[in-house]
Amino acid sequence: MTAPGHVDFYAIVLFLHILAAIVAFGVTFAYPVIDRVVRTRDTRSLPTYHEAQIQVSRMVVTPAAIVVIIAGFYMASDRWGDFSGGWWGGAFAIVIVLLGIEHAVLIPNARRLRDRAALDVQGSGGALSAEYDALARQRSIFVGAASLLVVIAVFLMVVKPGA
Repeated sequence: MTAPGHVDFYAIVLFLHILAAIVAFGVTFAYPVIDRVVRTRDTRSLPTYHEAQIQVSRMVVTPAAIVVIIAGFYMASDRWGDFSGGWWGGAFAIVIVLLGIEHAVLIPNARRLRDRAALDVQGSGGALSAEYDALARQRSIFVGAASLLVVIAVFLMVVKPGA
């Protein structure tokens, strides 16, 4: 571990790793609140909100998660030297699973939500269909699972069980 007040390359990589993790996965915890506000205030905004989710995933979450992986590899090889540690392997697997969930489930789901919301608000004056509600429930489950995985990864990275 880097000594307090000492800045070296490892400390900079650690900083970038933590910053990238916050940028990539912090939004996971905000989506349920934003969703509730948009749905209760103005359903006509839902298509734009879901398009924003898609763009945040593509332009913020994915690049930042890649930085998390690269910096994690560097730190593990520089200070730990053994990639077989359960804490490191578990955290690495979680980041890969989170990226998989993002691209295989959440982005396609947001596209379907965007399109369904556009149809619903155009044709019904703001009332949302049962299909939209089902897609929103599906998203909620996966966002909740992703949030739990983020918490587990943070625990593994901080506590480093078995290190």
